[in-house]
Amino acid sequence: MLPSDAVFPTRNPVGTKNSVDDLLPKSDELLTQTQRQERAISEIHADLRTKTNKIIENLEGVESRLKKQEDDVATLAQRQIPAELLLDPTIDRLVEYDPGSATTIPPSIQTSTSTSSTFLTYTTSYPSNNGSSATTPMTPTSAGPQRSTTRNRGVIFPSVKNKPSPANTTFTSDILINYKDIKGFSCVDLLNAGMRDSGVYYLQIRGTTYWFLKVYCEQEIADGGWTVIQRRDDFGEPRENFNRDWADYKNGFGNPAREFWLGNENIYMLTNNEDYMLRVELEDFEGNKRYAQYTHFKIYSEGEYYKLEIDGYEGTAGDSLNDPWYGSNNSPFSTYNRDNDRSSLNCASMLKGGWWWKSCGRGLNGLYLNDPQDLSARQGIVWFRWRGWDYTLKRATMMIKPKGPTAFT
Repeated sequence: MLPSDAVFPTRNPVGTKNSVDDLLPKSDELLTQTQRQERAISEIHADLRTKTNKIIENLEGVESRLKKQEDDVATLAQRQIPAELLLDPTIDRLVEYDPGSATTIPPSIQTSTSTSSTFLTYTTSYPSNNGSSATTPMTPTSAGPQRSTTRNRGVIFPSVKNKPSPANTTFTSDILINYKDIKGFSCVDLLNAGMRDSGVYYLQIRGTTYWFLKVYCEQEIADGGWTVIQRRDDFGEPRENFNRDWADYKNGFGNPAREFWLGNENIYMLTNNEDYMLRVELEDFEGNKRYAQYTHFKIYSEGEYYKLEIDGYEGTAGDSLNDPWYGSNNSPFSTYNRDNDRSSLNCASMLKGGWWWKSCGRGLNGLYLNDPQDLSARQGIVWFRWRGWDYTLKRATMMIKPKGPTAFT
């Protein structure tokens, strides 16, 4: 039993003067913090408004220029314009071109060939009906070394006032006709628009207005409409190097008409809005050909390491990508400097190429070897369900296509 004179501690009841005094400093601190946050948010909003207005202003300028260029196309379709003038960065409008003032084009605006390629391009030009294309990039995102062309401004259809013009006048007007009407999000769209020759074209990126992707369209194999995302073949020396880092595989490298990788980010942008399928064309050194086709092809964003999702195999080459131990399904992409595989080894480094490695199986981005049974063949271009683990192939092509009918909208 407690003594009658026991003293118990008491708390200030809520609402008394002492309890209010205790809460005042905390409430003042919270109020100050809230005011700071409100000021910061207000500054962010103001900055966003400024940048948004600037973007809108720039887009209005671009749209105005595009309208002027479309008007020029109608005029140019009736005349002969030298092709090299399209590359002159100092000209504003070709409709003022005077063919009587022809001289030699300055070397500074001539182009030179390059084994590397710029895939993502800010442009307004479209492919011709023979598979070629005429375009002038405005703000390119490079996948490798740039072309040696010198440009001060990236303006398509520049003017030639008081400027020398090239002696070559073989550029005919039929190349310019209806460029603005030939658009597509996929090679199927271009095929449906009458572009039936395989070759290099430009696809519009869905959700954008002016961004285009330089691709190779395969319009003859398996009903056409295929966008090639990878090619391995013997194009002589120097060979394209596929043992590259994460950034190169992200942005793409090589020449779309020769050996190349389109780029994981570019593949993702092309395919993330609709269902795609994959076809792999293979050829060995004896001239035998096989294929593997998958009705479902998807890669995830860079945040998920461009993970591959593949299903629905049919074909003659065997289903290497879905092998439960050494396949690529549900595997993230790996390069020698970004090891995302499930092995204790660095598969990309050991097998000399970026791929959706699971347990260091085999892939199509290894070394190009002229001897199919070279001692290093396992580091080559291998589809193990066809020719085995240690046979490197002569040719390999990976291409994608929307599953259903598509239309440019």
